[in-house]
Amino acid sequence: MRALIFTEGGSQIGLGHISRCSSLYDELTNRGIEVEFIINSDTGKFEIIKDKQYKIVNWLSKEFLTNYIKQCDYCIVDSYLASYDIYRIISKRAAKTLFIDDNGRIDYPEGIVVNPSLSTQAVEYPINDTNCYLLGPKYVILRSPFTQVRRTHINPQVKEVLITLGGSDIHNLTPNILKNLAINNSEITFNVVIGNAFENIKEIKSIRSKNFNFYENATAAEMKSIMLKSDFAITAAGQTIYELLATQTPFIPIKVIDNQHHNILALKELNLIETALEYSDTFFSEKLIYKFENLKKFNNRIGLVEKYKEVIDGLGSKRIIETLLSGEVMEKEYFLRKVKDQDIYDVFQLSNEDYVRKYSINTTKIDWKDHKNWFQNIIKSDNHVFYVVTDYTDKFLGQVRYRIEDKSAIVSISFGKTIAGKGLSKELLKKSIKLIQEERNELKNIIAFVSEENIASKKLFEKVGFLLSESNNRMIKYMYSIKEEYDKC
Repeated sequence: MRALIFTEGGSQIGLGHISRCSSLYDELTNRGIEVEFIINSDTGKFEIIKDKQYKIVNWLSKEFLTNYIKQCDYCIVDSYLASYDIYRIISKRAAKTLFIDDNGRIDYPEGIVVNPSLSTQAVEYPINDTNCYLLGPKYVILRSPFTQVRRTHINPQVKEVLITLGGSDIHNLTPNILKNLAINNSEITFNVVIGNAFENIKEIKSIRSKNFNFYENATAAEMKSIMLKSDFAITAAGQTIYELLATQTPFIPIKVIDNQHHNILALKELNLIETALEYSDTFFSEKLIYKFENLKKFNNRIGLVEKYKEVIDGLGSKRIIETLLSGEVMEKEYFLRKVKDQDIYDVFQLSNEDYVRKYSINTTKIDWKDHKNWFQNIIKSDNHVFYVVTDYTDKFLGQVRYRIEDKSAIVSISFGKTIAGKGLSKELLKKSIKLIQEERNELKNIIAFVSEENIASKKLFEKVGFLLSESNNRMIKYMYSIKEEYDKC
């Protein structure tokens, strides 16, 4: 077995893709798997992966991919340049494929789609049977030195500040930042990280001051050390913000490229920032100075450090590779339990999701007051059996409901985006059928009503053993015979 990581990086697009994929590389090698980076780049050498197997080649070619990928290969793709056709070739050629996506750039072919962001709602993904989605902070990718890190001390007075603009300072911001801040704060040491794709190194080093420390091509371990000794950071809003969160290093984010938009939105959602800087802002320098002075305040930094502790647990790479190698999320991580009073709001939110309402008999959004009355009636009713899907933390992930009518049960299901597409729908439905049979042994059949347009649900019920009974008003009635199921056993 071999794993291939297809990505890109260089002087114009930075090294963010390579940096985060290096963590997946390490996780794979730790499991004894042969791994190789395949990098499309305008640069021939990368210090951040100098100890890893890699080749520099333009892999955006059908001929190259067809000749290079073997049927037993597991492939990971992290790209902003590859077209759908390129992704499709990789998906068809490889044994398993995993696509890293930050902004829903394309509809992906068959494979696992990972959005390692701070928000599960940042991107709207299509629900289907061909993709498994891993979304949100649980899947944030950190380089190995940044897992399970804790900041032990916060200085009342700011002594050191980190400046890091990624692997390539594409807008030449570092000299401007140094001139505006460092020279006028001589009591503070500025730790300036310079990537090997910087094209402005001479200009940066020409700004002379005794309170500058320059770090060129810092390793992951060195970056962790620099972050932990710095009181706060000024950073590009890319992959580095996850490492700053992991080390609980307060930071001022700067949007330096459009694909960092979702990172900024997520930081706002989590109440970690009010606004972000944009490199092209006419008043960039003035706003930077204001934010800088604000973070010098001890209480502001304490507040951020405490918030950061709850955001990332550092196990994202392990979860991602476990999913890739197993082919599906392990069933033991998910459970069915009876609904509780405290599930009311989660059920309300899921029921009002656009993709749920789209295929419901009543497509109108549900009013909160109506929902409260309905929910209380449902959980008290002897004619309803209501299960919710959870993970091992008891987080609400979906619902399966049965309405009892004589010796039949009408089933209704809806799953949240964090589990939809993981291949779990069939097993969860089968498990709920087993539970309802045990609870209501008088039942003879189970009925499902499905919209003719809901292809995914039709396939699901048919896979479980439901048979088409009738079709009327664009709704299909499926029937599952419990007696027939017993006969098969």
